[in-house]
Parts: sequence; C-alpha cells; structure tokens
Amino acid sequence: QGIKDPTKKGEEVPSPGDGDNTSTRPSFFVPSATFPGRQKEGPGMSQRLRPPRPMSGWDLAMSNFKAEWRMLLRAAKFRGSALRRMPRYVDSLRLSNQAVKDREEARPQVPTPPPVRLAYDVLCWFIDVVFEDRPIQRFWFLETVARMPYFAYSSVLHLYETFGWWRSPELRAVHAAEEDNELHHLLIMESLGGDQRWLDRFLGQHGAVAYYWILVLFFFVDPKWSYNFSRLIEAHAVDTYGEFVDANKERLRTIPPPPIAVEYYLNDEHYLFDKMHTGLPDGVKRRPPCATLYDVFSNIRDDEEQHVLTMTACEEWSKGGRPPVDLGFNFNSKLTKEEYVRKVTQSSHGRAAWIAWGDEVARIAEQDRAEWDARQ
Repeated sequence: QGIKDPTKKGEEVPSPGDGDNTSTRPSFFVPSATFPGRQKEGPGMSQRLRPPRPMSGWDLAMSNFKAEWRMLLRAAKFRGSALRRMPRYVDSLRLSNQAVKDREEARPQVPTPPPVRLAYDVLCWFIDVVFEDRPIQRFWFLETVARMPYFAYSSVLHLYETFGWWRSPELRAVHAAEEDNELHHLLIMESLGGDQRWLDRFLGQHGAVAYYWILVLFFFVDPKWSYNFSRLIEAHAVDTYGEFVDANKERLRTIPPPPIAVEYYLNDEHYLFDKMHTGLPDGVKRRPPCATLYDVFSNIRDDEEQHVLTMTACEEWSKGGRPPVDLGFNFNSKLTKEEYVRKVTQSSHGRAAWIAWGDEVARIAEQDRAEWDARQ
C-alpha cells in the first residue's frame, strides 16, 4: 500500500518492501509517526518537538505552555490548532452513542457502589457530549484517561511498600504491563490524528489528572472501589470499540494499519503484552493479526476485554477471593532446596563458593559443639 505524504501534492512514499512501486493511490495516508524521517512540520509543530532528554519540571512546563498558548491563539482565530493533518478517511468513520448505550444495557450489569457509579456516569455523559460523531478523538481521550488507573495503582502500591505496609511486585508488574498496552492504544490514536484539536488535548490531559486522583482516593478508601471503577471504564471501552468495529468494518478493511500498531502487535518481543493477560489459561498466548485497520481496532477491543477480566479478578480478590497473580510479597523463594543447589553450582566458581561455604558452616558447627561440651 502506498503512503501519501499529506504535506506534498502528487508525491507518493512507498511502503517498506514495495521497492520502487509508487503507483497512484487514493488520497489517504498512514499517518503521524509513520516511518523515521518522514515527520513534517505543521502549525506549531516545531514548538511541540519533544526534548531529547528530561529537563527540569519548570522548563518542560514553560516550553509546553508556550507551544500550547500559540496553538490556542490560532484556534481562537479559527486558523486551526492541528499539529499535522489528519487522514481524510477519519471523517468518514462513524460511531453512534445510542448504539454503544444499547450494547451496555444488553450485557450483564456490573454491581457498583453509588459514588463510583456517579463518577462513571458523569464521565460517560461528558464523552458522549463532547466527542459526538468524532470517534477517533473520542478514542484518544479514552486512552489518555485509561492509563491513569495503572499509574494510580502503582503509586499507591509503591507508597504501601515504602512504609512497609504491604508488598506485591507481581501485581505492580501486571499493572505496568496494562499501562504499556494502553500507551500503545494512545499512540495508535495519535497516529490517526486523535490529538489534533487544542481543546481535546486540554480536556484529555487535565481530565486525566483529575481521574488519577479520584482513583488514588478510591484505592485508599477501598481498593474494591478503584478496581470497580476501572472495570466499568474498560467494559465501556469494549462496548465502544466493538460498536465502532461493527459499524465501520467494510471501510476499515480497506485501510492499512499505522506502523506503530504493526510494531506493537507483530513485534518479536511480547513480554509486557503477555504479562497483562491474567485471564488466559496457562500456556495460551494471544498473537493477533495486524494487516488492516480493522485488525487494529479488533485487537484493541480484545485488549480491553482482557483488562476487564483482570480488573474483575482484582476486585474479586479484594473482596476475599483468589489473587489475579501469584503475589510473591516476601523474601522467601519458591525454589526447592534441590533447585537452589543445582542453579547455584552450575558454574565452576559457583561450585567452589558452595563448597567453601559448606566448609565454613561445618567449621562453625564444630566450634559451637566444642564450646557446648566445655560448658557441660
């Protein structure tokens, strides 16, 4: 599939593996962070380039504020605040709020405490109003806030560990893997232009901060509340992506996937991707296809379903059920004595250290026995 650069007319960029094939294609492109070296500047783009290394918080904040302020002024003058052009096919994609609501009502309802339900209903109402008929922007907003639960859980769990209250590296690792998955969903939506409007970025980023602190508070009050909230949001995401895929399947099957999606789903390294799947049987691995945009959104829908399973397991565990993963929260190893000895003595220096340690233990035991006999 050819990739049309939106900043030039009549120029076609061949995809990897196409050789010199530059045949004419329809006017759409595989967008955004396409391939290295192909990014083009748009209004405000030069100010939005990420620094090559972390700076002080003040410097980062001021740099971002100046860039966003320029784009806010452009938006206020109706000159546009986009960082880059969006794919033309984005405007042809549809999503019905009522159809999503019908899907939610058709599935089994999640029992929810009133404060959690109130926060969820307000969030869904806001998304329906602000992002009506703009599904890609809606998904970008959803994925921006969808990372916050895992940031919040990790923050609280780090605090618990620091104070010596409770510890589970395995649970933190699962939440980190889930956040990595949501990050790649976000990158995919950015590659489709979901973050191009200044107001969308403002609402998404600031809403995510508020969402983070709500989840931290819920976790402190009762972890069940926080996990229940995330379960609701992830179930809503399953319904939303499911409706989107079904409503646009014919169009999506004619569009190639963004490179960031191919890199994520067809990567040879699947450690984090596999880590988030706590609901699959042992030995079963998900290896989804990624040949079209239909595959991409189907994969995201299925990813969100896995998040639902994990959040459900976490909620049930916080109520007294089985943990979603082996918690492993103390210093005792799972190794048997035989496994420990075999692993330690695999190398020559390991065997030498083991023998020396054994001689040391035997010598100390002999000294203790001699001292005991002398006291008798």
